[in-house]
Amino acid sequence: MKEIAFTGWLVALICGAAGGCMAQEPASTEAPAAQPGGTQALNLPVSSTMTCGEFKALLKDDKRTGGTSILWLDGYYSGRVGLTDFPAGWLRTVSQGIGGTCAISANEHRTVLDVIGQLHRDYAGQK
Repeated sequence: MKEIAFTGWLVALICGAAGGCMAQEPASTEAPAAQPGGTQALNLPVSSTMTCGEFKALLKDDKRTGGTSILWLDGYYSGRVGLTDFPAGWLRTVSQGIGGTCAISANEHRTVLDVIGQLHRDYAGQK
């Protein structure tokens, strides 16, 4: 049951980061490239020092890793500052907040972790 809940949460995260999801036929370029031996390519590594510029490039190259990076970085931040509770709809708030903030070219060198911290202070009521 926990796996189903996590999968639904992850899908919502990826949809929020991608600007919304709707039913459509998958394009041939959306499938991960097959590796020798029949294994799928792994997600790209995510750094805690990732900048908005790196995040935007990641979304262009690998949307799955982009969504996973939001999830991982928010969890990393929350663990570091001791947050355990989040308001309803937080996943959408953090996904759209990172996407909107990082889309501004002046924020290209700002770290995504800094953006997440600002979102927690501004929208989650956490100081």
